[in-house]
Amino acid sequence: MKSKVIVEHATFADLDMERNMLGEVDARVVDLVEGGLDIKEEAKDADAIMVEMEGVGKEIIDSAEKCKIISIYATGFDNVDVGAATEKGIYVTTVGDYCKEEVQNHTIALILASVRKLFTYSKVVKSGKWEAKIGKPIRSFIDLKEVGAPIYAIRDLTLGIFGFGRIGRGLCRKAKTIGFNIIVYDPYVSNDQIAKEGAEPVNFSELLEKSDVISIHAPLTEKTRHMFSYDEFKRMKNSAILVNTARGSIVDEKALIKALEEKEIQAAALDVLEDETPPSEDNPLFRLDNVIITPHSAFYSERSQMELRKRATNQVIQALKGEIPDNLVNKEVIPKARSR
Repeated sequence: MKSKVIVEHATFADLDMERNMLGEVDARVVDLVEGGLDIKEEAKDADAIMVEMEGVGKEIIDSAEKCKIISIYATGFDNVDVGAATEKGIYVTTVGDYCKEEVQNHTIALILASVRKLFTYSKVVKSGKWEAKIGKPIRSFIDLKEVGAPIYAIRDLTLGIFGFGRIGRGLCRKAKTIGFNIIVYDPYVSNDQIAKEGAEPVNFSELLEKSDVISIHAPLTEKTRHMFSYDEFKRMKNSAILVNTARGSIVDEKALIKALEEKEIQAAALDVLEDETPPSEDNPLFRLDNVIITPHSAFYSERSQMELRKRATNQVIQALKGEIPDNLVNKEVIPKARSR
């Protein structure tokens, strides 16, 4: 009998690649999205589960009697109950660093757009009524530069990186070539490793107090959830900018809105939100001129999208063949998974 692989997907239209790859190991793909199917019902006799945005909690996992692997189309795994999967003997995998270059570059773009106030300038120029905007007669187009004042030289700014994995380290290297001074907080990376990248290791308090820009590159865990809240924003410079291309819930969104409105920090640039299913159009963040928001797209390029799908599918093939899959989240499951 063919193995059954159920798939939930959100950022690509079809499963042709998955069907072609899995067909080579005699596996049948069930498209939950196209079929409007219930994941819990389909999981009962599935040999593998592939998800992008869908939550896979304990109830679904407990019902999955044949499942060998939950392969996640993402670098994070907060949408899957890893503990329940481990107890059941099911591998949980992510796609590792497939999009590290895209996220690093997207982050740099958000940082520079915020520091150089590109969206502020563009909005003012295209809106007209320039004299009303600056409160005096316009002698030259260049007078509009005052709308963005003050803007500081990159070499006079300190970029604080929260989380120093592959993306954080790559961002560090790129930001240094532009001229930023770099400080880093990551309790799981040694000071020597941080220093080797030409950055200064600091504690969390120092990160908040010294940074002109803070860029978040940590996974969402119970410890990091809402780690950036109102008290943290109050400790940051009033001129500071917060950038988040990691996970929305690392930032307390209500506290961020309050801090921006009260000018506790200068601006924010976000690729992720706490609620993305979809977010409310009434979200106050959408009305603030000192906020840039992109639609969780930092990971995306045509190249990275293909790599995402290849890695996620290949890990399912490994598990179906009785091999230990790559990018395993729950390594402690190996003995139990092999005995199933």
